[in-house]
Amino acid sequence: MTPRSLWIIILKIFGIYLVLQIYYPLVQLISSVFMAFNQPLDNNWLTISFLFFAISIYLFMIIAFLFRTDWLIGILKLDNSIKEEKLEINVHRSTVLKIVIMLAGIAMFADSLPLFLKELYSYYQQINDTVHFKNYPRASIIITELVKVLISYFMMTSSRLIVNFIERKRKETDKVENTSPPGNN
Repeated sequence: MTPRSLWIIILKIFGIYLVLQIYYPLVQLISSVFMAFNQPLDNNWLTISFLFFAISIYLFMIIAFLFRTDWLIGILKLDNSIKEEKLEINVHRSTVLKIVIMLAGIAMFADSLPLFLKELYSYYQQINDTVHFKNYPRASIIITELVKVLISYFMMTSSRLIVNFIERKRKETDKVENTSPPGNN
């Protein structure tokens, strides 16, 4: 494994972590947009614009860390500081990514399942003929926790599919960079 390959693995792991972290600002943005339609327009638009800005930064970082890692290594000059030509670690990059995705899915599942079950039980205790799910004040929390449970389950069971998507994007960018005409560097 070369130092560049090691940096690619580390940056992609950080990119996967960022994918998990974008969930919270995204949920806040969606709830702020819905609140903006039901309340006066004083401070809600400032909050929404800040959340859009934060999400765009997250998306830029996710794209850079997952799909443009070679560009990021070149910009940050990460592989220039390691003098050794080859590092002796015999694990393929896709295997490491698969393990990281599965571990992140397990952590997310362990975090969201108890909250989902707690909120669902709370709703079940308060259910009657007058309180429907759409009128329940904590219905959005139940829905978001359910989505987190489903996403984490997908990450645990389909980690190979996610790794293939990330690797396919990497191979496409490598192919485009290798087919560029000489002299355009």
